[in-house]
Amino acid sequence: MHRRNFFELLGAVAVIGGCTEKQRTTAAGQLVGTPEKRERYLGSLLNEISALGPRPCGSPAYLRGAEIIRREMARSLPRVEFDRFSFERWTLLGEPELYVDGTRLETYPGHGTSGTPPEGIEGVLVKIDEGKLKYGVADKGTGQMLAYISSGYEKAVPLPYYFFDKPVKSLPTFNIGDVDMPFIEKAAAERKPVRLSAQVEFIPDTETMNVVGTLPGDSPEEILFIAHLDTVYNTVGANDNTASVIVMVIIAHALSGMKHKKTVTFLATEGEEYNKIGAVNYAERRRREKTFGHIRYLVNFDSLTWGQDLQISSRDEGLRNLIGSIDRELDIPGTPNLKDGDGFALDGRPFRDDSIRAMYVNSTGFGNDVVWHRPDDTPENVPADCAEIGFLVFSEYARCLMEI
Repeated sequence: MHRRNFFELLGAVAVIGGCTEKQRTTAAGQLVGTPEKRERYLGSLLNEISALGPRPCGSPAYLRGAEIIRREMARSLPRVEFDRFSFERWTLLGEPELYVDGTRLETYPGHGTSGTPPEGIEGVLVKIDEGKLKYGVADKGTGQMLAYISSGYEKAVPLPYYFFDKPVKSLPTFNIGDVDMPFIEKAAAERKPVRLSAQVEFIPDTETMNVVGTLPGDSPEEILFIAHLDTVYNTVGANDNTASVIVMVIIAHALSGMKHKKTVTFLATEGEEYNKIGAVNYAERRRREKTFGHIRYLVNFDSLTWGQDLQISSRDEGLRNLIGSIDRELDIPGTPNLKDGDGFALDGRPFRDDSIRAMYVNSTGFGNDVVWHRPDDTPENVPADCAEIGFLVFSEYARCLMEI
């Protein structure tokens, strides 16, 4: 492409011409220098990380995954570090059980909610109205609420405590699929017996970390890429969000090799699935260090590989226009949906500030998001062409912003 010149007009990025510059190709850049090489790199790293199993917040598997991402970032970035912090870890011990009137239902306890006694809980199913919680398990004699049963997705998935506007260690919450809700509705009307069990443990002072890599620029003004590395406890999370983390690392490799006007930081976060605790910790750290004000642009990747159609939310019309321009020039497959939405969603939330121009990015189109938070979100369900789309659009996007 030809060089693109930029200027700011009334707070919007205006684009004329092309923006890619020649740069010295590093060894890491050569590693991902063609679509075929990027596909091989994605597949190899995706398999390596997924082989660790699920990587819930603070787990040994997560820590091993963070080591792998640190190793890969260090191939191309001159500064890579662990951003360490401690928290009280929740973990599920053994297989959960939920029986309604003798019928066993597929269920996943809500992470962060309390567990049951070792002998489990027995009660009757009742209809309630507590926001997103519509059914509960009550003591047959006293009517005291003992546990909750929730839904919201076609199949059972883990949902965190805060999804129900409840505090950590709230009553045990067992999440089931919408496919079982007609059965539950009938059973609640008849106050059928329920038996459920889930052993959980809260482990205080558990140390974990984000992974942070930096490509220094001539200016401290900064572009911050974020992608969460943790998963929920029942899946390796190949699409949500391992592949997105790898796309971010590939972008880091591709941008290495020359100085740019702006610094670029790549943040693989811990705990997105557990109330965004890694992003919160890193944002607080940057404020303590008085470097938070360096962040000018934020891009949050969350599931780039559900389909060819990028879903991009930003209040910043100029940034949406820039993405549209890049998509047209590169003739990218799929159709980006450029929404006037909250660019500070999820892991971007702790960075909300008027001085930061933010963008939240995921994707849709292939219908494979039915494996979201399910055991079958595995590497073979990750379409490499969707990862390539994310790479092409956002490596070019970063180059453009780095030269403004």
